[in-house]
Amino acid sequence: MVYFLEAAMLAGLAAVAIPIIIHLLNRQRATIVDWGAMRFLLASLTMRRRRIMLEEIILMALRCLVIALLVLALAQPYMPSRSSIPWAPVLPALLVGAMLVGIAAAVWSSRRLRWILLGVAGALFLFALGTSALEAALQEKQWSLASGERDVAILIDGSASTTVPVDGERNFDRAVEEARAVIAACRPADAISIILAGPVPRPVVPNPITDRDELLQALHDLRPSGGSMRVLDALNAAATSLAEGHNPAKKIVLLTDGQQVGWNARSDARWKFLASGLASLPTTPQVVCRTFPLPETLRNAAVSTVRFSRKVVGTDRPVGIEVAVRNTGTSAFEPVSVELVIDGASVARLDTGEMDPQAGEDVRFEYRFLEPGPHRVVARVLADDELPLDNEATRVVPVVEQLPVLIVEGNPSPRPLDGAASFIEIALAPVDEDAEAIPLPEEYDENVDEADDTPPPEPQEPALGNLVAPEVIEAPDIDTVEDFARYGVVVLAGVPRLPAATADRLARYVAEGGGLLVVPGENIVPAFYQAWQSEGGRPILPARFAQRRELPDAPAHISLRTLTHPAVTLLADEANSDADRALVKTYWTLQVNEKDPGVAVGGRLDTGDPLLAERTVGQGYVLMTAMALDRRAGNLPSLKCYVPLVHELAYYLAAPTLAQVNVKPGSEFVLELPAASDDAARRIDEFADLTPTVAGPHGLQYLADLDALPEGRGLRVGVPQTYEPGLYRLALPKVLAEAFDVPPAPPDGFPFVVVDDAEEGRLVPLTDADLAVPSKHVDLFRATTTDNLIEAVTGDVPGEELWRYLALAMLVGLLAEVGLARWIAGQRHMHSAETVSFGPDTPDVETFRARAKQMLGEADADSKGAPRA
Repeated sequence: MVYFLEAAMLAGLAAVAIPIIIHLLNRQRATIVDWGAMRFLLASLTMRRRRIMLEEIILMALRCLVIALLVLALAQPYMPSRSSIPWAPVLPALLVGAMLVGIAAAVWSSRRLRWILLGVAGALFLFALGTSALEAALQEKQWSLASGERDVAILIDGSASTTVPVDGERNFDRAVEEARAVIAACRPADAISIILAGPVPRPVVPNPITDRDELLQALHDLRPSGGSMRVLDALNAAATSLAEGHNPAKKIVLLTDGQQVGWNARSDARWKFLASGLASLPTTPQVVCRTFPLPETLRNAAVSTVRFSRKVVGTDRPVGIEVAVRNTGTSAFEPVSVELVIDGASVARLDTGEMDPQAGEDVRFEYRFLEPGPHRVVARVLADDELPLDNEATRVVPVVEQLPVLIVEGNPSPRPLDGAASFIEIALAPVDEDAEAIPLPEEYDENVDEADDTPPPEPQEPALGNLVAPEVIEAPDIDTVEDFARYGVVVLAGVPRLPAATADRLARYVAEGGGLLVVPGENIVPAFYQAWQSEGGRPILPARFAQRRELPDAPAHISLRTLTHPAVTLLADEANSDADRALVKTYWTLQVNEKDPGVAVGGRLDTGDPLLAERTVGQGYVLMTAMALDRRAGNLPSLKCYVPLVHELAYYLAAPTLAQVNVKPGSEFVLELPAASDDAARRIDEFADLTPTVAGPHGLQYLADLDALPEGRGLRVGVPQTYEPGLYRLALPKVLAEAFDVPPAPPDGFPFVVVDDAEEGRLVPLTDADLAVPSKHVDLFRATTTDNLIEAVTGDVPGEELWRYLALAMLVGLLAEVGLARWIAGQRHMHSAETVSFGPDTPDVETFRARAKQMLGEADADSKGAPRA
């Protein structure tokens, strides 16, 4: 809705009466003059009168319109950016009303039509002026809270997309400049905080302050964080900051490039939760969102993901490294090279083909790590594009030298390969009697005789070994295991039941990140497994053993298309797997509560019964199969897929026991340091006061948290400040290495990575439709210009003045009136000489007078019915 900044000028609409008064004063009644030649004008009298009437209507309407446009321009109409009432009717109503007044003057002789037109014009004037006054009051009420002293939280989008140049300038730099403009426009008593909005909001000036020098210095030192901006998290951080302020009015300013990624625009529940948090403040803050334009075209090749073929990587064999390269730009991208860098050294390079917009290609490397410990893996696209931040992706791989697995034999047998655990043990550590280890060569001796031309030996990799180190014990001996944490995985192979104390210890082991594989035999006790629960009272197993099925004559088969669990997807590849030849002669039917969010079915038999089920227990996983993994259940141990199957199950279950070195933004990085001795365990509290340091991207420095683990088992190092994507390094005090099992690491610290968002480079602009859900819960105002932003923050009504457009329309109307008036005058002058045809019949004067009066009466009657000449 439009209202007027100078409403008093609307009194000038009375000037519309000026052309009307002039018109009425110049009207002349026709004087009847009896003369002989008048008989020749009767034929054109009616037509000429109607044409003159139409010309007068157009001229009067145009003249009144010109005056109305002038008056409205002087009144300075203002269109708010966010109107409470639709704006379209106001100006048209005033202009149409002025035109109707002019038309009424042109048809003044028709009393009924004249008053109808004047009545409609008056109603339009009253409607326009009334709604304009109401809109002014509503706008004043809406923005009045911002007129006092206020706390302002400025959120600056630091995502990767803000670093793309648009018209020669980065949107991040534009955001910083407008933040300076907001600070300059605020009053001295206004308090301001600054938050860098990225994958995790980072408070730069955490609480609102009035020190302008400190605020400007913080803006000067600000750098983009990279990654994607998480809008809801940023707004929650702003609400937390404003809660520390003391001024009554609150404002949140979001300066962003309008990238769609990170808005969660369709998450109604999350925006509703944010609204409840904002409403808890003394006054609910308005969110003023200033969006900058995204580039219309983009040239960008990005590394979206880096995947490893195994969850557990050892020194025993090569691992597959798959790099996904995507063209997130708007035009086709020529073939590019992808470089693989391990621990700072380039080890391989492969080329992609040409990529269409929003398409991509995967390249696969293989690499064998020779040393245990964390290794840095960098996949880099060698391309010159406009968004270099996503040209490489870094991952850290914790390479293990050995993975201990405890196999509990529940059905021992004196005969070879007849126990329930026999084939599992062989599959995990196959024996190759012909293999011999090839040691790495000794260091070349530089002091050897120079005359000896024998070249130094070529380095050779060691022979393939076994990563998994299985240890088999019989079920009655399980009580002798003091600490299950020494093992990455525990396998219960046909174990009938466990002692209660052992079952509780094993449940705690899983909850703390251990892996448990339950392989049922024919002698298990279903009642024990069904009653087995964690400390929180939740079941340990993902399913219940219902009944045992025997199918000796018509064995069941594995349904490959149902193998969806990550540990068995290799078996689903019909081209490289013989799992379709597996014959299952006996198995347990499993009852799975698939409505439980912590339970998943990973595969089925062709009978429809579950083959594999999983439950998440705390930080660890529990997998159970429906069949035994020995030859009594079928022919699976004789197939080629058996060894990869058992290995993948072990790798999947052991993954949580390893340090999670590739974390999402905002997730805490945790490194546990087990006590190396009983003495260290007793002295845990002495080490808890130490402060490990963390070096993050862009030179950022943090302090890590150091806490004691329960029961004196060791120390827990936590790094919650994972604000920005990139490589971090944790430096531990040297004294810890003497008392705790500190994992091997490079001299500059234990590395870990905060991963980036692969979608950030797509640059999809935010639309008004995307803001429908946020606007339903939050008072969201979208500023399109810097002036709109400043007005919204300082309490002025943001919008646009329209007087320029009205002045231009007035000039056009004035030119049209002058041109039309001259054209009408010319037409009347041209038609002033009529062609007269003389004839023999001449009526008398009384007959001519009567006929003329009759025709004039008919013309008047017509003009009363409609505006016609």
